Amino acid sequence: MWTGGDVRPLGILVNAASLHLCPLLAGLALLVAGCKPDAVPASSSKVSPPSAAPIATATQPVPRPAHLILVSFDGARPDFVQQARMPMLHAMAREGAVTWTARSIVPPLTLPAHTSMLTGLAPEEHGVYWNQWIPAFGPLRAQTVFMLAKSSGLSCAAFSGKDKLAHLFPTGSVDHVSFPLTDPQDWSGTNVFSARSVAAQAVSYFTQRKPRLMFVHFPDADMAGHFYGWPSPEQFAALAECDAGLALLRTGVERAGGTNNVFLLTADHGGAGLNHGVDRPQDMTIPWIVWGTGVRRGHALTNQVTLPDTAATIAWIFGLNLPTNAIGRPVREAFR
Repeated sequence: MWTGGDVRPLGILVNAASLHLCPLLAGLALLVAGCKPDAVPASSSKVSPPSAAPIATATQPVPRPAHLILVSFDGARPDFVQQARMPMLHAMAREGAVTWTARSIVPPLTLPAHTSMLTGLAPEEHGVYWNQWIPAFGPLRAQTVFMLAKSSGLSCAAFSGKDKLAHLFPTGSVDHVSFPLTDPQDWSGTNVFSARSVAAQAVSYFTQRKPRLMFVHFPDADMAGHFYGWPSPEQFAALAECDAGLALLRTGVERAGGTNNVFLLTADHGGAGLNHGVDRPQDMTIPWIVWGTGVRRGHALTNQVTLPDTAATIAWIFGLNLPTNAIGRPVREAFR
């Protein structure tokens, strides 16, 4: 077990022999592991250091939520999300502020995109172009909004369905982190947590500790896409599983911590055929939904939203300062 800080592979570790929450993922994990990995540019081992200069002090919305939960639906292309059986997500989109045409970053790959999501930086600034769990590359050296939040005294936690996102949460960057890793020196690509498992872990921890800021990552749609395709019946089933995870998460958070919350729902990238990773609309277009305290109800966002705006919006809500080289901007339009 990896114990870099409070790192616990809680819940159900999904592998080829053991999977009962989402039957799709057992075969998918093995098959995706056997796929040719995304190319790692020659410069990918170099990570830019964080900028020392902060931007001007942000003005946060009022009232400020007690809790903010960022949920990433890996590989969730928005046109398919709109067609899928996802009653919880669709209800939150109707009741909150939404755009179905937000943009990811280039390259639209899981690890670079999540790095931009959590730092507000472009890839050329944060330096993450690889897309695997590679221990030799070490943790992220750019500052995430979670690092800023924790250094400001906010409690933070992260729950991921993929091991590669461990790069984004180095020891001490959050109070608790959970990934499907048994040994940080090994990467097989066969271990994933399903959406329901990730949600169950997050709810269990939230019930005990009630972190102010929480990251939750659902891998199911991406796993299904890589084997069965964007779109496919199997991917629609995986999206339904993600929605079940979202329902479990929202219900658990509200039961334990009340309703003074903001949920921010988005994706890292889309996809077409069996893959993603290039600058085309199918890969670059993502959903971006915010729901809860202080959010405009039933509002279709009119300004262009980009993935790095996610970190900027979280920073704005909590009065934190992103570095001056951040390209993300708060989506103030979403709030009353």
